Amino acid sequence: MRKLVDIVLIAFSLDAHEVGTDPVSVRTPVQAEEMSLNQYDITEAGGSGLKPEAKILIPMDEDYHGERELEYNGERWDVINADPYKDWNGVILRIRRKKGNSRSAEVTGNA
Repeated sequence: MRKLVDIVLIAFSLDAHEVGTDPVSVRTPVQAEEMSLNQYDITEAGGSGLKPEAKILIPMDEDYHGERELEYNGERWDVINADPYKDWNGVILRIRRKKGNSRSAEVTGNA
């Protein structure tokens, strides 16, 4: 049985009122399941030069809209890639910690 966790998907859109403004983040809380990384996950992402640190499953694919960042376990993560889950209508995300945003950097003041 996989562990069910709460994550927050983060999408960015340009502010519709002014050109040249900072992107506005849209935060969507969803439930996901933690999954174990395997050799395929590491090889698949290796083509992009990025190594995944974790893998999560969003059970309902309509909850995922191409977001490239998320919050998971109190940290900010980048989405390396997303693939459909073959057993049902879910999406598998391979993710890695966002640089400068890890708990260890926050604790030591290196963020």
